[in-house]
Amino acid sequence: MKHSSVTDDLISRYISGEIKPEEQHVLLGWLNESPENEKQLFVLKDIYEGAAKERLFNEAQTSEGWEQLQHHWINHKKQNASTRHHKTIQWITQIGKYAAVLLIGVSSTIACFHFFAQQTPQQKVDILTYSTTTDKGERATVTLPDGSIVRLNACSSLSYQSNYGEDNRDVIFSGEAFFDIRTNPEMPFAVKTSGLNIKAYGTAFNVKSYVDEDVVETTLVNGRVIIENQATNQIITLEPNQVIAIPVTTASKPKNGHTNLASNKQPAIKTLPKNTLNQEAVLRKNVKTEEFTSWKDDKWIVKSESLESLAKKIERRYDVSIHIEDEASKKYIFSGTLRNYPLEQVLDIIRLNAPIQYVISGKTIRIKEEKQLKKQYQQLIQSE
Repeated sequence: MKHSSVTDDLISRYISGEIKPEEQHVLLGWLNESPENEKQLFVLKDIYEGAAKERLFNEAQTSEGWEQLQHHWINHKKQNASTRHHKTIQWITQIGKYAAVLLIGVSSTIACFHFFAQQTPQQKVDILTYSTTTDKGERATVTLPDGSIVRLNACSSLSYQSNYGEDNRDVIFSGEAFFDIRTNPEMPFAVKTSGLNIKAYGTAFNVKSYVDEDVVETTLVNGRVIIENQATNQIITLEPNQVIAIPVTTASKPKNGHTNLASNKQPAIKTLPKNTLNQEAVLRKNVKTEEFTSWKDDKWIVKSESLESLAKKIERRYDVSIHIEDEASKKYIFSGTLRNYPLEQVLDIIRLNAPIQYVISGKTIRIKEEKQLKKQYQQLIQSE
């Protein structure tokens, strides 16, 4: 309860900065009568400090508004309003000036709030793009905002926008990656690459979409994947342990057959031929998915792969350039399991399984068929 000399009008003049010196003493006396009085004054101060809302400004202008402020205090004091002691007239004057600044020109302030309230919804929040790229000899792991994990192989690029997870879970991708995606039935995860939308619903899958290769290969480990051709709207659904290879056409391949995605150069543009999913895609069922995903682990599985194809993987893995100097050598087929061996050891294992020789010069490797060694191989085969 207020002291008889402390009226609503007196407190209003204090807040507006119009209080007289003798009235300050009266207000201070009332303040010292009870901790509740002190709490009330500080709560009213807090309300005015939060007066950056049109509603509070409107309330502060009328006697009805004063009653509403009192109502704010009644509700607020139940929320453990902190107790403050030993306040001085200097403190009261300082707060009074602060409140006065808030209340001067209320009408014009409200007009400003109307203006900004109308403008704010029209303002666009800047959308940022986050990207990760790997060069030859590099691999990387990216954790997306929803907890999904993407493991990038060498010479790969992944990008997504800052609004990821709000109204979409889309990523732009090139290269090779293993995706381990969190389940969200209402918002599928989508990989956009080479004219394809690869949508996943709580899924583990591998995508290989290099700009210097002529197919996009998707391997489903578990879950469900739907692949949509953006050009024709054709759709195919993959089941676990299936691999699909979809041909693409390349508008402009790099001259050396390799692209450094970590550079600022634009990669070659790849598009899907019409009716790709119906006529030209190759679907394999009941595969051992480890053969397509082992690149991310310590062991590296090679299954019926030509030296020409294997050479591309070695280039990316070890950051080298390989030149196979004759057509015969390109066609030798290899199967087996390699570990994280040094480069020369990998080349020696290849040499033990095919009649070739290699020369290393810096980061360049030249491979060609060894005629004498080939003759020995043929003699061994005939003797068996």
